[in-house]
Amino acid sequence: MSILSTTHLTKQYGSEPNIVKALDDVNISVEQGEFVAVVGTSGSGKSTLLHMLGGLDRPSSGSVKVDKFELGKLSDEDLTVFRRQRIGFIFQNYNLIPILNVYENIVMPIQLDGKRPDEHFIMEVVELLGLEKKLYNMPNTLSGGQQQRVSIARALASKPAIILADEPTGNLDSRTSDEVIELLQLTGKKFHQTIVMITHNPEIAKQADRCIRIEDGRVADGASVMKKTVNDAAAYGKAVQKGGVIA
Repeated sequence: MSILSTTHLTKQYGSEPNIVKALDDVNISVEQGEFVAVVGTSGSGKSTLLHMLGGLDRPSSGSVKVDKFELGKLSDEDLTVFRRQRIGFIFQNYNLIPILNVYENIVMPIQLDGKRPDEHFIMEVVELLGLEKKLYNMPNTLSGGQQQRVSIARALASKPAIILADEPTGNLDSRTSDEVIELLQLTGKKFHQTIVMITHNPEIAKQADRCIRIEDGRVADGASVMKKTVNDAAAYGKAVQKGGVIA
């Protein structure tokens, strides 16, 4: 069942004759529980797509649906609440609030809604991510990997149906990057969440269930390739280069 989809999604900037199309007639569908990677070169439109999927920006035309809700039809206020309650965001630069400790950063989105955190669930997430001894640390005392774990915990805290991750390993070394992806896979399965991750790294992308390649603001054409038939990184890389959707 599709939980996230776009229909003829277009985002353009500027005006004639200098219009730039960041997204051009994009049609994608993400099934509930999938871990999908969106890949493409710098400037391909992949981050713009993520912002549209999360309701951080509005399309020039076309639509984005999350469950049965068309984001473009929500008011700014309703969209803000919708994002906090239904979508968890993980950013490359962590976006932690420096004057709040780890625990306060994790529960902040819940408190913004005037709700009480589910302490049992929060501690389950904290223990799963290995943060139980860091709850009262300030962000500047943590390593990059630890800060990203806090960012993941914050994204999970409100129990959203969808996690959107924008280059979540971009500032991390290879070992820590692998750990973060493993954690995303683990939390996604444990909490039955759908994950869409932006990355330019094919080694990271191949760990997802499915890969969508964006080129010049469009979903690239090409044959579909079942991931389970790709036996090594080299073969996977060739498949990605052909474009299209890799399942």
